[in-house]
Amino acid sequence: MDKLTELINSWDPTNLMSHAPDDEYELEVQMIKQLLITTLDDNDLAKGIQNIFLETCGSVFFKKNYEECLVVAKKILENKSTII
Repeated sequence: MDKLTELINSWDPTNLMSHAPDDEYELEVQMIKQLLITTLDDNDLAKGIQNIFLETCGSVFFKKNYEECLVVAKKILENKSTII
């Protein structure tokens, strides 16, 4: 399991990991990796992560606010060298 998948799974943005496979967020992880190519700012990354999960999961399942997305965005950027 790569570092980004590990970070997203531990964050568990839709509370599925207790009964989902390790690759549950694979689509979103790939989308975040693409975003990381052009995004170096934690605020932009947080907004992007929020938009990705709202797009793929909808607001019924994804209930994280911007501040929660910012926390994970900072963790991702701290580990960027091991992610891409």
